[in-house]
Amino acid sequence: MTASPDQVVPFAIGGGAVRGRLVRLGPTLDAILHGYPLPVAALLAETIVLAAALAAQIKYDGVFTLQAQGAGPVTLLVADVTSAGHIRAHARYNPDKLAGLTVEGHASVPHLLGGGHLAFTVDQGPDTERYQGIVELIGHTLEECARVYFKQSEQLDTEVEAAVRPPSDGAGWAGSALLIQRMPAGSGNAPILVAEDAEEGWRRAVILLGSVTAAEMLDPALTPDQLLHRLYHAEQLQVFEAKPLEARCRCSRERVMGALASIAADELATLADAGGNIVVTCEFCRAEHTIAVTELAHPRP
Repeated sequence: MTASPDQVVPFAIGGGAVRGRLVRLGPTLDAILHGYPLPVAALLAETIVLAAALAAQIKYDGVFTLQAQGAGPVTLLVADVTSAGHIRAHARYNPDKLAGLTVEGHASVPHLLGGGHLAFTVDQGPDTERYQGIVELIGHTLEECARVYFKQSEQLDTEVEAAVRPPSDGAGWAGSALLIQRMPAGSGNAPILVAEDAEEGWRRAVILLGSVTAAEMLDPALTPDQLLHRLYHAEQLQVFEAKPLEARCRCSRERVMGALASIAADELATLADAGGNIVVTCEFCRAEHTIAVTELAHPRP
């Protein structure tokens, strides 16, 4: 198993009747969340761990994105995960509205996001059809909002638990998500069971998932193997090779130049500073890319 502190661990129980994913994140959250007010950072951390867990339970070659949009102090939360395990995320918020919140409202979706929606998107490139699922923001946490989506969609039965902890006592951010999914009988390694046995197996898996505590999910002394064994050792548990996750933005000077090259020359002039440079700051990693307008000169007709 990988020694990376940031990872997703696939597992199965019930002989393959239920598959799951356990996400553990630390340094990745530290790299992404610095500079955000604590209430925003906490909600963005939950977005990130949920995105990592959801991305890991589907097969794709591209980018999985989890996005929440609202009309409250926080207007946008977005986290995307590439099929290579690279994570980036950012949030948009109104500092003035945020300052007016009570402490009790800091962690809740209704107080921070207000009305809005949660969207799940899989983008595998220009030659494939993009998949998107959308659900209204209903719930106190993003985890609860995700459960609403699972219940309303026609996908496989899915349950998820998520937990995040801000830096304290010299330790950085910590986040974890634990997701289980009921597999169709006979698909992959899933056994063919009578309906009653299948229902009972899924019910036990959900009950055991609900018994896990945030402290257990975030305890660095409790390895993923140990946590999963504690929960599912009596359920034919199989733990597979972990996949490392890391914070890595996809922005680059070349990408920025490509985007600017599509803008008309007269518009480019209005974006430049006195020195003839355009400075573009990445929303995700906050890296600044300085491009001289002369580098973007459009060819004459």
